[in-house]
Amino acid sequence: MDADDHPVEVVLKEARRFMVPLYQRKYQWGDKRLEPFWDDVSAKAAEVLEGESKFEHYMGALILAPVEEGSQIARTPRVQVVDGQQRLTTFQIFLAALREVARDHDLKDLMGHINGYLFNEPKNKDKDPLTRFKLTPTPSDRDIFHDIIELPYKDVTTKHYNLFWGGRVPKNTSFPAFRAYYLFCSWIEEFAFNGPEEDSELNLDSEAKTGGEEDEVELEVLEQRLEALLSAVLDRLKLVVITLGEGDDAQVIFETLNSKGEPLLAMDLVRNNIFHRAEKQDAPVEDLYAKIWDPLDEMWWREPAPNARPRRPRLDHFLAHVLTAETGKKISVRELYAEYRAFAVPKGKPRFDDIEQELILLKRYAPLYETLEGRAEVDPALHWLGRKLAEWQVTTVFPVAMQIGNSDLPATEKMQLAKLIYSFLARRAMCGLTTKNLNKVFQSIAEVFLREGPSVEAFRAYFHERHGASTRFPRNDEFRRGILDGNAYSIAPRTRLVDILWELEMASRSHMAENATKPGGLWIEHVLPQTWTDEWPFPDGQSHDVYADTPDARARRQSVHSLGNLTLLTGALNISSGNSDFHTKKEKFEKHTGLFLNKWFLNKDQWTETEIGERGERLAEIAAQIWIDLE
Repeated sequence: MDADDHPVEVVLKEARRFMVPLYQRKYQWGDKRLEPFWDDVSAKAAEVLEGESKFEHYMGALILAPVEEGSQIARTPRVQVVDGQQRLTTFQIFLAALREVARDHDLKDLMGHINGYLFNEPKNKDKDPLTRFKLTPTPSDRDIFHDIIELPYKDVTTKHYNLFWGGRVPKNTSFPAFRAYYLFCSWIEEFAFNGPEEDSELNLDSEAKTGGEEDEVELEVLEQRLEALLSAVLDRLKLVVITLGEGDDAQVIFETLNSKGEPLLAMDLVRNNIFHRAEKQDAPVEDLYAKIWDPLDEMWWREPAPNARPRRPRLDHFLAHVLTAETGKKISVRELYAEYRAFAVPKGKPRFDDIEQELILLKRYAPLYETLEGRAEVDPALHWLGRKLAEWQVTTVFPVAMQIGNSDLPATEKMQLAKLIYSFLARRAMCGLTTKNLNKVFQSIAEVFLREGPSVEAFRAYFHERHGASTRFPRNDEFRRGILDGNAYSIAPRTRLVDILWELEMASRSHMAENATKPGGLWIEHVLPQTWTDEWPFPDGQSHDVYADTPDARARRQSVHSLGNLTLLTGALNISSGNSDFHTKKEKFEKHTGLFLNKWFLNKDQWTETEIGERGERLAEIAAQIWIDLE
């Protein structure tokens, strides 16, 4: 038995035929395996585009057993895939999908490069026509897999149209390999047009390959992004390749590997590393474990961290946040074990005098993380901010928040920093500014806070120097314009818009009004409907079709999604109101809702662009008091 690690390129570039034995299962990777696979690839591609890559990423083991056929001269070698066929098949499907997106944009050189990892060049004595394929799956997968590898996307989807349902390939398809191909094509196309989007959710229900119009992004940029994905797969991802010898029983080894073993998680590897070093220092290992680490072994820490990507246990994300808070550097949770080792023993020299100090650091940060997640309440500012971040589904703020919680700032300044962070997120959303760069912004703030100490002054100074669309803190003039003219309804996820409207609701209440708790199941309602009818005349009394290309219709289409036209209703009232005329809606609001946001409409006789603008102006005044300016 021989074992070594290799980049995927080395594994697939060599001329050989990978044969999946009959006793193995057909391809079975579903969405829960495909999503983290894509997360790993796209994260590495982002590093390629940024010109940085600290660690290679291991994707597991590939166990091979050579098939002896006498002389191998003029014949393509064959190897039996004892274990790892699922990930090997996934790599092949991904490369085929990448090739098809390249085909869409006539990138022939890139297509040819990719094909070199999908096909063999048959030799003189190769008799089997399937030798040209790098991988030969089990018979039940063979036909559809080879169609994916060999045919253009359009031909594959036409041939297998029976696998579609409602315009998409369902999760419960009998051929998971086809769904994997379908999803990869969609995700790669989206990456090609939009680039890395670390904080966005993957679309698992698209009806076709997505993206924008071809003239929306330069072909050179699109090609760079596709090449980055290829480089990520081939150069940045590694497999541990174990090649069996003649005396090794492949079937026994396969059954042993796939019996009852549970893979070690990153946090398990970190823990083992810490206590291995503790033993070498003759530290009281059992006492340290019981006093400090044992609470981190509770099941709560092993549950997936909500709202965080990639999908990993809370403890993994907690450790990554601690490392960012302590170093001010970008930390990859996908390479957490390597990141932690580099933190604890940088360049071979221990950072801490002893293991107890190292563990005390984690112990100090743990309750701060628990407070942000709502499990504890050791700091009022962090608890309040954590509830807001949960609504906004943002966790990239956590390292900065933990730095603030770990500081000796007065409680009032901590709360002011929490409100400034919330304001930054909300103002950017209402101004329609991108969220793609949030991870870099808060990692940079963590670096500033590490160097200068957390403070309102340092926070303000950071944003005073940044005016670009991806980083700036919108000031009051821009904020007001965003509320009046922006498409608030496009704010996603929808919980963010509900939170914005609820904050406006609370600020609209008089000091004599009773305290209110936000009801569950609130819906966003367009007062003037998105699909208006003749019952919603224009200010001049005329009517225009929803899709009319007239100045009035275009202005209304913009106005209808602005904050001034949006309100909150319960689900039942929202459905009941629908596209009713304004007087019917007003009666329903008066009878069925007690929200102060909806009292605005009760003394109105009509609801047109003019009234929407008036309400928008008032909401902009209130918003400037809720989401405070930088000064």
